[in-house]
Amino acid sequence: MSEPAIDLLPVAKVIKSFGIKGEMLIRYSPRFKGEIDEKRPVFINYDGIPVPFFIEGISPKGTDQALLRLEGVFNETQIAEITGEFIYIESSQIQDDDQEQGPSQFIGYTLADEAGKAIGIIREFYDYPGNPCFGISRNDKKEEELLLPIHEEIIIAINDKSKKITARIPEGLLEL
Repeated sequence: MSEPAIDLLPVAKVIKSFGIKGEMLIRYSPRFKGEIDEKRPVFINYDGIPVPFFIEGISPKGTDQALLRLEGVFNETQIAEITGEFIYIESSQIQDDDQEQGPSQFIGYTLADEAGKAIGIIREFYDYPGNPCFGISRNDKKEEELLLPIHEEIIIAINDKSKKITARIPEGLLEL
């Protein structure tokens, strides 16, 4: 899989259609503390290619959700195609002060097994008490997210230059 021409960061996920006017409910990533700039496009993957969309309207709904309307997305059928997909923004929109250090900095890295086979892309960091995990968007199962515990016996190498993490995948984890 080739690298995108622009560096994108996942900031939210499409949860479901909301109402009949082309609105959708989105949930912000726990690590995203900023706001989405309505004047700049957001990106959603179609067939592995980030497609830009301009925002018609966005309104907060609680602390971690919002209602979003995108140009060109008018009905439930179109929203159903992107339900479950991540919404990305260009990393240049995030100020350095807003970017967290720690496991969240690895979002966007490729996860590979010990043999070098790509498993997927790290899309999320979940800070579960006593068991922090990466949420991996799998190459072989498009609709499923793999949760990989962040542990020194599992993560065996991190290459910041190639944005790749090599892991010793626990037996049976990929079959779940």
